[in-house]
Amino acid sequence: MLTIRLMSLLTLLLNVPVGNAQNQKAGLSIAPKSVSVGQGEVARWAGNCLRCSLEKRAWSPVNGTCYYPVDMDMKPGSYTISRRTTGGKLETATLQVTLKACTQEDLKNFPKKEYINVAPQNQARAAKEAAVVNPIISYKTTVRPAVFDLPVGKPAHSLPKGEGNFGACRTFDGQPRDRHTGQDYPVGMGEPVLSAGNGRVLLAANHFYSGNSVYIDHGNGLISEYFHLKSYSVKPNQTVTKGQKIGLVGETGRVTGPHLHFGVRWHGACINPGFLLIDPSDIPQVK
Repeated sequence: MLTIRLMSLLTLLLNVPVGNAQNQKAGLSIAPKSVSVGQGEVARWAGNCLRCSLEKRAWSPVNGTCYYPVDMDMKPGSYTISRRTTGGKLETATLQVTLKACTQEDLKNFPKKEYINVAPQNQARAAKEAAVVNPIISYKTTVRPAVFDLPVGKPAHSLPKGEGNFGACRTFDGQPRDRHTGQDYPVGMGEPVLSAGNGRVLLAANHFYSGNSVYIDHGNGLISEYFHLKSYSVKPNQTVTKGQKIGLVGETGRVTGPHLHFGVRWHGACINPGFLLIDPSDIPQVK
């Protein structure tokens, strides 16, 4: 009987992992770290970060905090994120990406018919412009250091509530088109448009779909976009400061009327710019 008891005790001890045995002895329970965000949103991991990574992509933190932008088309599911602390410690967590329902936006009786049945020359023009823009907004392994803080500045002096159409699935007179990549704000014609942060102008040009457009690099892979402007007052490679006037609200390009289209690309991800206008403490955090 004593031999059987000793064998049972030995079997039990052999089946308890050393780490778990030590944790149980100390009365500790270590839960895996995780954070859940929707498509087009942002997660953060605060505290003495030196390097951040999401799957095979990596970048530097902003003021010691790792931010993980999730593209609006990122497939829902579980992803591995990690960070290297200033003390040299490597930590991992799970990023749970949830489906964000696509709001349907049907634009009927669209006034600018040249954007409904697009002529071959305009199709060629748009393709040429996209070939210039796509490398600007894509993920890059090497980027300039961040010259911005969060939250970023408002792109207008008096910024009304957004129209909630970021990522909207749109049709024009019943014809499906690409999803909406920014947030529209009902700012009046001719109102000043402001840079969301310090940075350098990457592109300022008139494009077929986005009209008069400005793209600004704020470092750390953050690119802000301002579309449909009446006019712009900056040029490529010009340095701008947070709150600086860069143009006027207009209705150029494919629009139904004057408004401010404000968009953001961060490490190549197309995200809802509203997440960069709120206090960082309100952004979902790894726990």
